[in-house]
Amino acid sequence: MASIIPRNKKLVVVYSYINEEKKRKQKWDSFSSKSEANKRKRFIEYYQSVHGSVLVPDEKEFAEGTQNTDTETSERISLSDFIRIYIDIYGQANWSVTTYRNKKALINNYINPLIGDTKLDELSTRKLSKFYHELLDVEEATGNRPTNGKTLQPANIKKIHDLIRSALNQAIAWEYLPPTSTNPAKMAVLPKIPKYERRVWEIDTFKLAIEKTEDDLLRLCMHLAFACSLRIGEILGLTWSNLIIDEQSIENGTARLTVEKQLSRVSKNAIKQLREKDIIKVFPSNKKNKTSLVLMTPKTDSSRRTVWLPRTVAKMLVQHKEKQKSLKKFFGSEYHNHKLVISHEDGSPVENKIIGKQLRKLCTEFDLPKVEFHSLRHLSTNCKLKMTNGDIKSVQGDTGHSKADMVTEVYTHIIDEDRRHNAEKMNQSFYESDLAEKNELDQNLKIMSIIQSLPADVKEKLLSLDGEVSETDLEGLKV
Repeated sequence: MASIIPRNKKLVVVYSYINEEKKRKQKWDSFSSKSEANKRKRFIEYYQSVHGSVLVPDEKEFAEGTQNTDTETSERISLSDFIRIYIDIYGQANWSVTTYRNKKALINNYINPLIGDTKLDELSTRKLSKFYHELLDVEEATGNRPTNGKTLQPANIKKIHDLIRSALNQAIAWEYLPPTSTNPAKMAVLPKIPKYERRVWEIDTFKLAIEKTEDDLLRLCMHLAFACSLRIGEILGLTWSNLIIDEQSIENGTARLTVEKQLSRVSKNAIKQLREKDIIKVFPSNKKNKTSLVLMTPKTDSSRRTVWLPRTVAKMLVQHKEKQKSLKKFFGSEYHNHKLVISHEDGSPVENKIIGKQLRKLCTEFDLPKVEFHSLRHLSTNCKLKMTNGDIKSVQGDTGHSKADMVTEVYTHIIDEDRRHNAEKMNQSFYESDLAEKNELDQNLKIMSIIQSLPADVKEKLLSLDGEVSETDLEGLKV
C-alpha cells in the first residue's frame, strides 16, 4: 500500500519495497498536484499487486517497456492494439470491477469492430466526430435483456468518447503519439444528449406507498433510501457492524450507520483480471455463472460516510434485527450467516433487481406513478434541501456525492418551485392588494354619495353615530 502526505507545499507518495539485499526500504515520490499524486499511488498499488514489494518504475517507463515487447511498432500501432495495452496498465490500476466490465463491453461491442483497425496516427478529430454520429445508427449490443432493435443512444456514445479520449491522453503521455500532439478526441463533435428528468414522487405519494406495501424488505429499503439518502447497492451492502442502534444511541439521537461497502453483481473475468481489487467478499455462486454477487468498496471515496438515523427508522431496524434472529434460529445450519441487514429469509443476499421488481409491482397494484428505486434518493435530497433551506454541504454529507453540483442539480428544481411560489406571493401582496384597496375606495365613495343625497335631518343623525365621517368629508364629495 502507498500513502500520500503533504511536505513542503507538495504531496509525497510514500511506499515500501524490498531491495536486492532483501532489506525493506521506503521510496518518496513528490508531486505538485493531488491528481498526479493519486495517479501515482494507484499505479504503485497495482504494480506491487502484480510484481510484489518491488521498486515501482515510472508509469511512462513501464508503458515504453510494454510497447517494446509488442509486435507492432509505436508509429503504426492500431487503436485496438493500443487499447489492449491501455487496459493492462491504466485500466487495471484505476478501474473498479464494475467499471472494467462496462468499459470492456464498450470496447468489444463498438470500438474494436468499428474503428479498432485504424492506426493511432490516422485518428483525427473529423474521423472521430464522424464515427460518433454513425454510432446513432448502430443497433445496441444485446446484454441480459433484448434490445428490440433499439439503436445506440447519445448518452452511451458519450461514454465511448470518454473512453477513447482517456486512452489517447495516455497514448500521448506514453509517447505512442508525439508528446507535442493534441488529443484528436478533445474537440470531436458528439450527438446532443437529450435532457432527461427523472420522475420523482411527491412526499404524499411516498407516504401512501409506504402505507400500502406489504413487503417488509421493500418497506425497510424505501425508508433507508429516503431517510439516509442511500443508493440501493449501499443499502443491500449494509452489515450489522455498520449500524449503531443500541437503546442509548436511539434515545440520545446518535443512532447512525456507516457506508463502507456496496452489493454488486460483477463479471468473474473482471474479478480475475483485476485480482479482486476493491472486492471485500465474493458470495458463492454456480460455477456455470459468468458473474458473481460481491461486497465491494463504495463508488467513490466520498461515498464512505456516516449518516445519522431518524429515531423511528432506528427502531424499525431494531425490530428487523430481532425478526432476523428468529429466522436464523428457525433455519439453523441452513441459514447463510453473511450478517447482512437486508437478506432473504435464509440469510442470502438480496439483489437490487428484486427490490426494483417489487417496487414496480407496488406501483402497478395501487396505480402509483412508476418510478425507479433510485428516485427515492432524489426525493430524499429534495426534502433535506428544503428542510435545511438549501444547506448543500450538509445534504452532500448524507448523499455522498463527490461534487456539490450534483446536489445543486436537485436544488435547481427546488428553486424553480420557490420561484413559482414567489410569483404567487408577489401577485397577492402587490397586484391583488392594490386591486383590493381600489375596490374598497370605490365602495366608500358609493356610500358617501348615498349619504350626500339624504335629507339634512337624516344626515345629522348619521354623523352623530359615526364620528369618523365629518361634514367636511361630505362637502368634499359634492359634485
